[in-house]
Amino acid sequence: MVQVVSVSQWLGVDTLLPPLPGHKHTRTSNMSSLLNNLIVTDPSGSSRKESGGNLIHLQQRPTEDMATQGNRGRLRALASGGGSMCLEEVVIGEEIPYPYEVIQESAEYLLSGTRHRPKIGVICGSGLGGLADQLDERDVFPYESIPNFPVSTVVGHAGRMVIGLLSGVPVMCMQGRFHAYEGYPLWKCAMPVRVMKLMGVEQIIVTNAAGGLNPGFKVGDIMIIKDHINMQGFAGDSPLRGRNDERFGPRFPAMNNAYDKNLRDMAKKIVADMNLSDVVQEGVYVMLGGPTYETVAELKLLRVVGVDAVGMSTVPEVVVARHCGMKVFAFSLITNQCIMQYDTDATANHEEVIEVADKRKKDLQELACRLIVKMAVVDQDG
Repeated sequence: MVQVVSVSQWLGVDTLLPPLPGHKHTRTSNMSSLLNNLIVTDPSGSSRKESGGNLIHLQQRPTEDMATQGNRGRLRALASGGGSMCLEEVVIGEEIPYPYEVIQESAEYLLSGTRHRPKIGVICGSGLGGLADQLDERDVFPYESIPNFPVSTVVGHAGRMVIGLLSGVPVMCMQGRFHAYEGYPLWKCAMPVRVMKLMGVEQIIVTNAAGGLNPGFKVGDIMIIKDHINMQGFAGDSPLRGRNDERFGPRFPAMNNAYDKNLRDMAKKIVADMNLSDVVQEGVYVMLGGPTYETVAELKLLRVVGVDAVGMSTVPEVVVARHCGMKVFAFSLITNQCIMQYDTDATANHEEVIEVADKRKKDLQELACRLIVKMAVVDQDG
């Protein structure tokens, strides 16, 4: 497997371009260290190396890990300068999750760019990113600027990490998340949670927009998630699939208290104080792969097994957060009623999701803000 790589010797600063889904970056500050791990060949099979901006052919030297895990890849130059070279590895077949050191690089980059040291993280779903705009003294990091980070492609997701103060509490907010339907493996959808962990985050709030499957739910309701059904897990897919790194968490994490009961009880008291009890529900969430909305038959099946709301995110992030030992609180904004009848012309659409989220954003932001302040106080006391 050979990839043609252009090697230039320009002087200047390395430029790291954002990877496409299924790609990852490899950086080296020394060409000799790079070539120690590469076989240099031309298409005919004879070894060669040419300098001065000419083309060379690089093929990865096979390793035991690559053989046992079935990983095959290609390296492509993205940019070079100052004697160093930036490569992109295009993975063929199953992509191996980033190791601890790669996640650490992302975390250290963010920590170096802010004086804040947040212990609470927030993942904002479709149309719910306005909370990050409420942060004071905020530092903003576009995803494409963060080493090794994916890029969000969904309308309503700003694609930024925002770190700042919310009512004096250090918080980091993801304005936009990553989905399996964008082409990302589940581990990469949840990779930012591990970055949060290495930055010191201990508690996380996860939000999403979801379709209401429970007939008692109305559009605009807020559902506190008490549990989920992991459909991808049933099919053998998991963000924890592959070799486990004990520095993140145990091989077999328990999920029976995935959504922390104390945080749920705390949120219910806040809801009562806000006079929102009539629009706040509690229930079971399910993630499906998307991007299609569900068929009537699929929805009827999900209702039989106890699902109250259905979406296309959240579960991978919660699984990884619990694996990392984080406490989790999550809620869904019910942005549409799931269509359970065959004889109707009604259809679900993303524009409706954004519209409903915009109408409810003030309540959502106040709920999250009050909860974050309370979480911080309890964390200090406890």
